[in-house]
Amino acid sequence: MALLLAMMLGGALACFCKEPWEFFALHAFDHLDNLDKQAEPARLCEVSVLYATGVGVCQYMGLPEKEPWESIKADTKKYVHHAKSLGIPVVLGYLCSTSIVNLETFDRNWSEEFRSQFNTPPKDWLQQDEHGKPLPSWYGGDYNPACMNHPDWRKYQKYMVKMQLELGMDGIFFDNPTVHEKGCYCPCCMEGFLRYLKSEGIEVTDTSLENLRRLAKGKGEVFKKFRCTIARDFFAEVRDYAKSLHPQAIITANNSLNLPEVLFSQCHQYAYNIKEMSKAQDFVVIEDMRTAPRTTADGKVYEMGPVYSLLNAILGGKPLVAVTIADSDYHTPPNLTNLAIFEGFAHQTNYMLWPTWQEQYRDKMMQAVRPFVLWLQKHKGLFEQSQPRQDVLLYFPFEQWVHNKECKELDITRELRRRNIQFGVASEENFEEAFKNATIIIATHQDFTPSSQKNSILKLCEMHKKHFIEVKNTSFVKEVEKCLTTPSIKLQSDGSIRGILRDTPDGVILFLYNLGVEKVSSYEDKVFSVSSVSVSVRIPSYKVSKITLSIPDREQTIATYELDQLDPKYSYLKFLIPELPLSTILTVVF
Repeated sequence: MALLLAMMLGGALACFCKEPWEFFALHAFDHLDNLDKQAEPARLCEVSVLYATGVGVCQYMGLPEKEPWESIKADTKKYVHHAKSLGIPVVLGYLCSTSIVNLETFDRNWSEEFRSQFNTPPKDWLQQDEHGKPLPSWYGGDYNPACMNHPDWRKYQKYMVKMQLELGMDGIFFDNPTVHEKGCYCPCCMEGFLRYLKSEGIEVTDTSLENLRRLAKGKGEVFKKFRCTIARDFFAEVRDYAKSLHPQAIITANNSLNLPEVLFSQCHQYAYNIKEMSKAQDFVVIEDMRTAPRTTADGKVYEMGPVYSLLNAILGGKPLVAVTIADSDYHTPPNLTNLAIFEGFAHQTNYMLWPTWQEQYRDKMMQAVRPFVLWLQKHKGLFEQSQPRQDVLLYFPFEQWVHNKECKELDITRELRRRNIQFGVASEENFEEAFKNATIIIATHQDFTPSSQKNSILKLCEMHKKHFIEVKNTSFVKEVEKCLTTPSIKLQSDGSIRGILRDTPDGVILFLYNLGVEKVSSYEDKVFSVSSVSVSVRIPSYKVSKITLSIPDREQTIATYELDQLDPKYSYLKFLIPELPLSTILTVVF
């Protein structure tokens, strides 16, 4: 590995025209269990953003005595400098948003000067039930959940943020921004709830703690909405503080989403409202635990693309970063890793790598991942110049989460993607612009009224002579196909292939990937290549000058194709791909 690293660093370091954490960038955690500081394999995989521990363990375990504390800080500073010397432009430190471990000993090494900053002891910083008693941690054991609204906990967090930045970190990754599933009724949260009620136009005459707790218990939906602002407000205050110290400081967090299916329900349970939290983050990280794209031995297909489409519609343009693993195994074999990277790339989502490989597998993994990432980086510019093709527009009213724990739109995006129907997603905020260019609009209810409109979505479609389809079950696809007489893509092949089409200034670019990859073990997988893939693409042209098929190790021109003109403007371009192992990028120039 040392030789590979030396050869790689012999040339100039990568030059970034945008922020190095924006699309397309590979992110990576550098630690897992007892293995940490994996900057070298991360850099060899072209990682741009490294998530290090820094002094994060000391933050939630309690500050150590002076001598070991100084040693830990010096070691952290040295490692950050080393990681950056390798060419990794961004290194983030770790902090936990809520955990205090071993409360009894948490503050025993504090100096009197340090202690004097706080108005209350750590035992008063905890989340509380409606009776004012400390709530137990969802982790159990010696964990205690601190309240993100408590001013002294925020002050302590700011101290740790400042420390990480002084040691050379470029920002912070906050883990576990969790509000207890029973809700926090501490005095700080009740003060915040009162402010929230007033902002919603709800007047409260009796502002006693007892009455506010009673109101919180009685106003279920309103209290749930308030709970989902706690992490957002915590991040906002800490982010402002971090940027006052270092204007380029980055704040991001673990936004959870352990499964795509919990997009709505995690708002109810632990107040993980991704849309709200994203407002105070520089980019948004999700950590899936099971849905790495693949096909299991019994034929079950997993994919994350559909939920990426939903998330990117509610983040207000913030970059999305995704961890996806299979069956809670943090080690993902090479082809499955590359498949996950490609699926993310096709959906404008950055992938989070876990390069904490056992030594005997390290070279194998790096030699598979690095050329794949370099290949995608080569196509990044073309991707950024393109726009996604959208035959159908799905309206996604995320704010409906408060009424439902099940996100019905997820099933819709899954069905559309499975059938390779090209679609876009519009949330409440961006519906108006997306609606202008749409011809077929679908939603789970015809009476939904986008926040920017006075009329229901059905009425809007009638007024503008657009097709509207209300989704009640999977049969909606038949209605879509009936309206969509000339779909953008037709694939005749195994059902495991997904196609994403984008329009470029002088052509189209098609991303094809094969979900037919089976996990065998943490480091072994099997790829089931698909032969004779027949592709038809609707293009706004009646002539083609070049078709290029690109895979990581080569490019080739497709010279044999057919053009079936549909009308003076559009044609179907038809060609055959002899074999699709994992993924390919097809570029068509008119």
